[in-house]
Parts: sequence; C-alpha cells; structure tokens
Amino acid sequence: MGDLEELQRLYRKLMLAGLLLLLLAFGLLILKPLGRISLIVGALLFPVAFVPLELARRTAQRLSLLAIRGER
Repeated sequence: MGDLEELQRLYRKLMLAGLLLLLLAFGLLILKPLGRISLIVGALLFPVAFVPLELARRTAQRLSLLAIRGER
C-alpha cells in the first residue's frame, strides 16, 4: 500500500502546483496588475504550468496501472 499512497500524494502535489500556476497566469493575463509586464509574465507562466500537469497525468497512469494489476 505504500507505493499507491506515495503516488497519490505525488499526484495531488503536482496537480495543485499546476493548477495554482494556471490560476496565477490567468490572473496576470486578465487583471494586469503590473501593466504590460503582467502580460509577458502571464504568457510565460502559462506553458510552464503544463509541466506539472503533464507529470500528474503520467503519475495518474502509473497509479492506475498499479491499482489494476495489484500492488507488488
């Protein structure tokens, strides 16, 4: 059970990080608190936010395979 629990914790952390980065990027793009710099930083943060989300997707795949096959 330890392997599944570790993967679940990792999945949650990666999803949280990715979603918070997306929220920050959208906030910067929509609200523009720093003017033009907000657009640049938001545009740079937007693709960076997909890195932890992609890692979370891969972790979820690994987690599902472990759950289907049974833990070893």
